[in-house]
Amino acid sequence: MPEAEPEVPPEIEDYLIGLSAHAGQLGGAIGSARGGARGAARLKTKVEQRSGDVPGTAEQVTARLTAAFPKAKPLPAGDHVRLAVPVGATGLQQIVIDAELGPSDGARVHVRLRGFGKEGLISRKPTRTVTEQAWAAITSGAT
Repeated sequence: MPEAEPEVPPEIEDYLIGLSAHAGQLGGAIGSARGGARGAARLKTKVEQRSGDVPGTAEQVTARLTAAFPKAKPLPAGDHVRLAVPVGATGLQQIVIDAELGPSDGARVHVRLRGFGKEGLISRKPTRTVTEQAWAAITSGAT
C-alpha cells in the first residue's frame, strides 16, 4: 500500500500561493498577481520530512536552525518553529521549514522537521535541498 501524501497545513499553502501573487504584482499588473496565484494553486506543494532525536535542548535546536538561515523570515506557528527561507538569486521563491520540537531530556530532543515548497516542472529540488540543510544544522550538535 503506497504511503499517504503528507498533509500541508492550510496557512503554509496560503503563504506559498501568496508569494506567487506578490511576484506577479512585481511584474506590474493586478492580472499578473491573480495569474501568479492561480498558477501556484495548481502546483502541488512538495513536502520533505525528517524526524529523530537530536542533541541539545529545544532552545539550542531552535538557535541552530535559525542560525543556519540568517535571511529567513519567522512565521507564526503556535508551538512550532516555522521559517520562510528565501532561495535563488531574487529570493522570490521560498521554502517553509516547520520544526515540531518534543520534550527534551536535557541532552536530546525529538524533532519532526518538514519542508514545504512550490516547485515547477523543471526543478532543482529546492525543497529537498533546504530541508537537508536544516536537518544537518539541527543534528550537528554544535551550539
